[in-house]
Amino acid sequence: MKKTLLLTALFISSILFSQSHVEIDGIKIEKSIKVKDGNDKTKLSLNGYGIRDKMWINLYVQALYLEKKTDNADEILNSKNTIATRLYITSTLVTRQKLIKAIEEGMEKSYKGDLDPLRDRLNKFMSFFENELKAEGYVEFVYSQNDEKTYVFLNDDIIGEIEGLDFRKALFGIWLEERAVDKTLKRRLLGK
Repeated sequence: MKKTLLLTALFISSILFSQSHVEIDGIKIEKSIKVKDGNDKTKLSLNGYGIRDKMWINLYVQALYLEKKTDNADEILNSKNTIATRLYITSTLVTRQKLIKAIEEGMEKSYKGDLDPLRDRLNKFMSFFENELKAEGYVEFVYSQNDEKTYVFLNDDIIGEIEGLDFRKALFGIWLEERAVDKTLKRRLLGK
């Protein structure tokens, strides 16, 4: 009997371990993804994931992908490595205008430095979000170390690109800097 229970437990745990995704708030998050990295593709692994909520309303589920897992936010932000994050929209409260405003405010709050050198690129970045966002869709930001650009995707379709390592740091700093928009989400993205 004990042997049967042990074998059953091992079988179930091997199935769970071998799944290609995790699930949170009804969203399936891939454990690894392949992203555009210049003319190549790079495989990234899930570093962490969590829910961004505001006043008890779940706004989006976010997943952070890296080449090598780490729980050190400064290491991630100061790296030149390829990185990606996906924001799975889970609420109709997340509109195009609110996402644009949140990204700009997040950058202003978290970026350690003068945003003026980024202003033109930030305005270009905001122009990518012409279409209204849909609940159950996702936005993906991928920084490519091969061409030093941040690519913006909406549901697998590329909608724009922005040059510069400094833009990478400002964008990902929204969620990973010391003054991140959501401390709990930051810990989850760092796998804590």
